[in-house]
Amino acid sequence: MGFQISDSPSIRATLGLLVVVCVLPIAVVAALLFISYYEREQVQLTANAVNRAKGFVLAVDREFAATESALLALSTSHRLATGDLEGFHHRAVDALANVRADSILVLDRKGQILLSTRRPYGEPLPKVADPRLLERILDTGKPGVSDLFLGPISGQQIFTVGVPVKIDESIAYSLNATFTHQQFMELLRAHAFPVTWRVAITDGANRIVARSHEIDKFLGKPVSPGLLTRMQASDNGSLESVTLDGVPVLTAYSRSPISRWGVAVGIPTAELTAGLRHTLIGLVLATVGALGAGLWLAWFVGGRVARSITALTQPATDLVSGAVLDIPRLQFKEANLMREALLQASSSLRKSQYDAHHDSLTGLPNRTLFHHSIAQNLALCERNRQDLCVLFLDLDGFKAVNDTLGHAAGDQLLREVSGRIASACRASDICSRLGGDEFAVALIQSSLEDSKKFADRLVELISRPYALGEYRAEVSVSIGVSHFPDDATDVDTLLRKADHAMYRAKAAGKGRVCTAT
Repeated sequence: MGFQISDSPSIRATLGLLVVVCVLPIAVVAALLFISYYEREQVQLTANAVNRAKGFVLAVDREFAATESALLALSTSHRLATGDLEGFHHRAVDALANVRADSILVLDRKGQILLSTRRPYGEPLPKVADPRLLERILDTGKPGVSDLFLGPISGQQIFTVGVPVKIDESIAYSLNATFTHQQFMELLRAHAFPVTWRVAITDGANRIVARSHEIDKFLGKPVSPGLLTRMQASDNGSLESVTLDGVPVLTAYSRSPISRWGVAVGIPTAELTAGLRHTLIGLVLATVGALGAGLWLAWFVGGRVARSITALTQPATDLVSGAVLDIPRLQFKEANLMREALLQASSSLRKSQYDAHHDSLTGLPNRTLFHHSIAQNLALCERNRQDLCVLFLDLDGFKAVNDTLGHAAGDQLLREVSGRIASACRASDICSRLGGDEFAVALIQSSLEDSKKFADRLVELISRPYALGEYRAEVSVSIGVSHFPDDATDVDTLLRKADHAMYRAKAAGKGRVCTAT
């Protein structure tokens, strides 16, 4: 038998039953249990924060290891072995993108900078500002990471990753990559810590290299004194402290045993205690109210609680955003009535949102959804260094079909054309009807050459005859193609250039493909 809303007890009946029970002992037990639970949660939260700091330190070491691997590969260049530093300078410039560094340097054993990708080859260069990393590399013969220091060429706070360059089993040079703090600011943002947390990356001297808040103010400064003492004493741990910007926090920290760089994660104390304080206050107030009012007040309060519950605030908020609601069956009759209403409203809203983003005639995404989808894919293509092409299609001869055979036949022709375009596209591609007889296709991870071949196939496919009831119609299509990143890096410019290319295709005789210039 299906669920019946009338089977649920009302809030008033439930509260009447609860008041009969001994309220005060339950409240006391609840408070004790909550405090005990809170204390356990605090211990677990601290352990989780330390583990998160350890994980972040591993991410920092992975960045160093990736740089060291790239430098070691670069150090095998025969140009270094033969002393062709000018030739190696060109090779280093080409390798910058792979190393993802600010610059690449070659140092001799005395710390003299022999070349820097920041300067033309042969230009006089200073000695390295901080020789400690070079001395470590010469002593151990192993790669290493420096602390933060003021770069003699850039004039900025930088750090370096260096590897030895051996010639005939002897270390002849040190090959170094330099980085600004922005390298780790990007890594910090990628880990998406809560915005109120204070997170810092420190170098081997416990100075701040990256920080979630006010990095320009604290770059290169030591961590707070209490944290500094603990980090010097142990590699992992936690403590209550005050951050450099005056926020009381529970700080979890971890230092790498390899690079000696560290991470400190500070959780504001106010966030840790707010839940306990609010819950205990609410528990005391509820207990006093229940004892003072008695059974007669429970019946009155029950109606108000019912109205609060039926509001279902959070699902209503989610409803506005168009999210799919998944509301479990609730305990009370009134709440279940509102549950049914919210679910129905959610279904209607989602249908309206779908209709707002899709063409009603063809079912294809409309201009708004197409624009939004390309914007998202452009961001991914930019990050992953991938191609994306936009095709702008305009039918040739559609107006003649529409005027001769009527709008119904024209609509059928547009649906047929949409089907052919959609069938030719990959699952990862995006096709759209922009309006009238204009269509657009976004080819994800497709080179300009492949996209032009695809566009040529579309011209052939769309130009095939159409059976429109008892009539036979033929149209062709002119297509303009624009390419990311060569032609443009934003949606509007890509569409505009593809549109211009399409008009050039029409001017050249229609039924053909032109690329943006």
